[in-house]
Amino acid sequence: MTMSYGITTGIPHPASATRSIRAPVTWDGPTPTRTRRAHGAALEAAVRHAAAAKALRVVEAEPLATRHRLCAIRDRWIPQLEQALAEVTLAIEEQELADATRLRMATGPRPTDANPPLPRT
Repeated sequence: MTMSYGITTGIPHPASATRSIRAPVTWDGPTPTRTRRAHGAALEAAVRHAAAAKALRVVEAEPLATRHRLCAIRDRWIPQLEQALAEVTLAIEEQELADATRLRMATGPRPTDANPPLPRT
């Protein structure tokens, strides 16, 4: 059996299937020939039906899988990413505050510079 695949709305699924039957070695005659043809036609229809049924199952299962992925994103990933963003934002703000404080201390007058200690004698 050979199966080809197609894509519908981004979902890969079986598109068609074909079967191959070996030529018989014996049992040649009008009745076996008609029987083989009828069997071949029934088998071909069964193969096409199986491919179509599989495609239907695959396409019908996709919305459920998408719903599960959406819930995982909404309930797990987004809160984790928001928490990580809040932590990084807080760390950046703390670093900026510390840098501003260091800059102020480096450029501003020091209290000890304004009133130098008196020498001891």
